[in-house]
Amino acid sequence: MEKEVFFLEDLLFKSTAQEIEERYQEVLQLYAHDPEILNIAKSIKGMCDYIMKTYKEIPNPEKKLDESLYTTLYQVLKDLSITLYDLSIAEGEQIYYVLSSAYQKLNGANNLLERLV
Repeated sequence: MEKEVFFLEDLLFKSTAQEIEERYQEVLQLYAHDPEILNIAKSIKGMCDYIMKTYKEIPNPEKKLDESLYTTLYQVLKDLSITLYDLSIAEGEQIYYVLSSAYQKLNGANNLLERLV
């Protein structure tokens, strides 16, 4: 049973990582000439890559990483994925709201990961 749960968790994380990659590429294409949006998209992608790296190290007693961290990391990944999606569909004035929200989410994710990892 434990192997099945691990397999499903792994599948969930990998599919979310693939979703993030696709959304990231879409944002890069849509906003190739907007350095601010490209910068936030790259920051989000970097944070997601860091979360995936951390996920792969669980469980790790040396770093005090245990299974309870899976849910938190997954929720942060999903939230960042949704932010990339929002960047890809925002138009006009919406983009400023989405950018502001993206900066807040990145800051929150960074603060959370500093405490957890």
